[in-house]
Amino acid sequence: MKVFSLKLLVIAVISMIFLTVSPLFVSSSSSSGMTGGIYSEAYAVMDANTGEVLFGNNINKPMYPASITKMVTAIITIETQEMDDVVTVSEKAVNAIGTRVYLLEGEEVTVQQLLHGLMVSSGNDAGIALAEHIAGSVDNFADKMNDFLQNHIGVKNTHFTNPHGLFDEKHVTTAKDMAEISAYAMKNEAFRDLVSTGSVEWVGEGWETVLYNHHPLLRDQEMVIGIKNGYVRKSGYTLATAAVKDDTELIIITLSSPSRNHGVADTLKLLDYAFAHYETQWLTFENESPMADFIFPVKVPVSTNKNEEITFTISDNGLLTVRGEENRLISFSALEEREPLDLPFFSYDLPENTKKEENLSSNRADAHNFTDWLFVTGFLFLSLR
Repeated sequence: MKVFSLKLLVIAVISMIFLTVSPLFVSSSSSSGMTGGIYSEAYAVMDANTGEVLFGNNINKPMYPASITKMVTAIITIETQEMDDVVTVSEKAVNAIGTRVYLLEGEEVTVQQLLHGLMVSSGNDAGIALAEHIAGSVDNFADKMNDFLQNHIGVKNTHFTNPHGLFDEKHVTTAKDMAEISAYAMKNEAFRDLVSTGSVEWVGEGWETVLYNHHPLLRDQEMVIGIKNGYVRKSGYTLATAAVKDDTELIIITLSSPSRNHGVADTLKLLDYAFAHYETQWLTFENESPMADFIFPVKVPVSTNKNEEITFTISDNGLLTVRGEENRLISFSALEEREPLDLPFFSYDLPENTKKEENLSSNRADAHNFTDWLFVTGFLFLSLR
């Protein structure tokens, strides 16, 4: 246990040093060499596979997220509910302000349909209906959201008060947190399918129509695979975007853009720059000799500069170190330890005569050891005279 704790301490210290000196990942107010203006007040560009922020601006500044809040409502719903469960719509849900899918009081709708209303058409009424179904009330669901974000995903600078993102002074997040939330949610296949849905038929008691995804880049940009847009007056335009090219998946968060078009232009510029300058490389371990105490993963993603040559080493105590060109430290992590073998323990009583023989042998051994001690001490005594 002491060895394991020491290893974790070493990893923590080196990781802090790495985050301080690494030129690849920044958390500053600059755009890491980008030319041309970005109009959004805050933005973050993240490698979705590694969780590393490649570059950004004001990534830890508290901001209002607007409707990109709904991705948290969606992933909680997907992880905790059955899609064919039926939800009875309340008066409070029907009276939601802002964008709606026009639910009727007492209408019975499946969880799956409400998710489409929430994420494809950005229905605030669908968000309230899901929140009440899951937690009994909007306030209870907000508590559940915050617990999920802090203790499950691990973000620390986000606090939500509702499931839809309508303005509240206490409803805040950061560009970095929203990137982490997006990367987490996009690892869920049901969520990926939901946010990549371009359109879906809506058949409700109040109306029948086709809902079209509000994300402004989903239909026009082949590389874009979701996630969510948002707007309220006090937050400005917000946009969370996932895009894939080859083996690299990026998350782009833009917050407080002055207009919808500015948010779109910023996102495209950030995507073009990031794909041109960074990539995800994947380490594999087929040629490595097995280790007695550690398990090799199938593959490990590493965020690197574009076309950068990388090498890795594995220490005897299971520490994986990845370096780039000019010996640049890229990442430092611990391999999973093997569970010790739980071998069965057998015991039995020796026959009485065997015990006597063992005792006799033990006595002889003790006598022999005593004789050796006398010889050695006597020799030392004579030598010292």
